[in-house]
Amino acid sequence: MPATLSAAPPVTSSASPPDDLTPAARKFLEETTMKSLLGIPDEALDAIMAVAYQLYQHGRYPEVDVLCRGLIAADHKYWWSYSLHAATLRRLGRFAEALAEVEKGLVYEPVEPKLVAMQKDLREAIARESRDGAPAVATSTPQVAA
Repeated sequence: MPATLSAAPPVTSSASPPDDLTPAARKFLEETTMKSLLGIPDEALDAIMAVAYQLYQHGRYPEVDVLCRGLIAADHKYWWSYSLHAATLRRLGRFAEALAEVEKGLVYEPVEPKLVAMQKDLREAIARESRDGAPAVATSTPQVAA
């Protein structure tokens, strides 16, 4: 009997490598993308980004979550994937995770306007949730790169 597929549980990742690595290994992992190691062409990732964005526009957030995790694994330095992933997590009500993704993206693009605006909005939503005890609700539509 074939196994059925189900949505994967949320995966939390770190923008930095584990603590038990040598400095040389840490530097290599930070500077080298899987895209470059595996020879994945930019056009392939562009196509995946386009599909992920279309799925986002149609409210298919669990699928977008999976695609964004793959895009980030392939190229952890590209801010756009963090932006779409954060907007998706926010739509799923996972505000703290969304903020963490925005902050990872800001490591690579510290002044990207969309990420900066999302960070502000998410921090405010989380603060309201803490203050009011009600679930966090963002005040604006997620600002996703088009």
